[in-house]
Amino acid sequence: MHRSLAELRDRIEVLINKHGEDASVAAFIFTPADVFTIDKETFDETYLPHDQAEEVLHAVGDNDYIYEQIGEIIDDEVRRVTKTNDDIIRI
Repeated sequence: MHRSLAELRDRIEVLINKHGEDASVAAFIFTPADVFTIDKETFDETYLPHDQAEEVLHAVGDNDYIYEQIGEIIDDEVRRVTKTNDDIIRI
């Protein structure tokens, strides 16, 4: 899921109103500052131009694999803390 920081802020406000500002959250945020290459010899970082960084972040946000993996981890942890082996149906 790709969002702008403003859209993320608005979504966070909705979540705070629903769950309270002290609710726990697991979050992963990547920005253009995370989109760079590293020279193997000098270890210098070269940041991608804005349009290329946006393209990379859109592709990451549209990748279902990430969300499937997180869903599986959540399911495993729910089974662990509830001490059940029941199948979990995610809607």
